[in-house]
Amino acid sequence: MIKIGTLQKLKICKFSKAGAYLQHYNQEILLPNKYLLDTLNIGDEVEVFLYHDSEDRPIATTLKPKALKGEIAILTIKDKNNFGCFLELGIAKDLFMPSSKPQNFTLGTKIAVFIDTDKENRLIAKYNLKPYLKNFKPPYPLNTSDKVKIIPFRETPLGYECIINKTYLGLLYKNEIFESPNLFEEKEAFIKKIYPNGKCDLWLKNPKEKVNIQKDCQKVLEALKQHQGILPLHYDSPPQEITKLCFLSKKAFKKVLTQLLKEEKILLYPKKYIQLQTSK
Repeated sequence: MIKIGTLQKLKICKFSKAGAYLQHYNQEILLPNKYLLDTLNIGDEVEVFLYHDSEDRPIATTLKPKALKGEIAILTIKDKNNFGCFLELGIAKDLFMPSSKPQNFTLGTKIAVFIDTDKENRLIAKYNLKPYLKNFKPPYPLNTSDKVKIIPFRETPLGYECIINKTYLGLLYKNEIFESPNLFEEKEAFIKKIYPNGKCDLWLKNPKEKVNIQKDCQKVLEALKQHQGILPLHYDSPPQEITKLCFLSKKAFKKVLTQLLKEEKILLYPKKYIQLQTSK
């Protein structure tokens, strides 16, 4: 069977008006003229990506796709019909993603998908990533505090599900970050904890570094000054309100309140607001 969705080094076995034919096991696959160099001859080897053209014929291209079969990719939605969406793969033909609700997707936006083939060996994209993301198993390839690359791809009530190093599934908790990450954009994070069941928690700050409480205190003091010395915040304020006014997570904000009260720099009116302490 032709290895659709992969990069292959294949030899030219003959030329035609349409291009060169490449030998792939007992089959010949067309490499169209627009991808041919004038210096190529019969017997030369060419690295190509294999897919099906619009008429479902196997075809080769020297264009490098954004991802291969078996990989997770962040792709842009270019078009859609009643049966799904078409994603930009970086080759002449867009990648089809079947969907029963294509109206839920917006043209021009990015999406995280797993690249696979269907029963007819045609390249397709799959929207549900979780079956293709691994949980951690001993011996663990990563440890607590290790730096990783993450791609947040789904918001949940608890936080953001993330792709870790293009392979594993992790969770970034909302109450531990001070701003919402952009979905489908890669960023650095750190392993917070790996559970016995293989699930993984993440955080954006390096856990080995001490939290700079004074820096966070300064953020709150500056916010107070910008709001005439009063902020409608307290220990039980919603995380989104804290983030909006102070750019801190709720956890960090509570530590700051305790520190500023200890230093007698603010007054706290429980369940109401905090006020800048101007005199003792």
